[in-house]
Amino acid sequence: MTLLEIVACALALSLAGMLLLSQAMDRHCSQVLERAEPGLALRVVLRLLGTALMVLALWWCLQGWGPSVGSVAWLGWMSAAALGVAWLLAYAPRGGALLVTLAGLAALVWTGIRGFVV
Repeated sequence: MTLLEIVACALALSLAGMLLLSQAMDRHCSQVLERAEPGLALRVVLRLLGTALMVLALWWCLQGWGPSVGSVAWLGWMSAAALGVAWLLAYAPRGGALLVTLAGLAALVWTGIRGFVV
């Protein structure tokens, strides 16, 4: 596992997780999608998927750097992802959401191909 793989996957998964968590809120959902308010079931699904992606980002950090440095690096990626999603929702909500979604899907595919082999 190279440093580039760890950084790219952890950041992409963190961004995608934060985006999913933001879509569980009325205001941010209306910025990206046509619907103004997600239903209760959709909110729960979005929150669970967002949390799962962030836990997967934690797994990448722990595998690459160990428990002490990995947990601190993961908190840093969470902070960077929250700032990145806030910026994208403010300046380019639909295009940014599409970009983050594609990056998150690529990280999930890469995790399936490479991540669990290690």
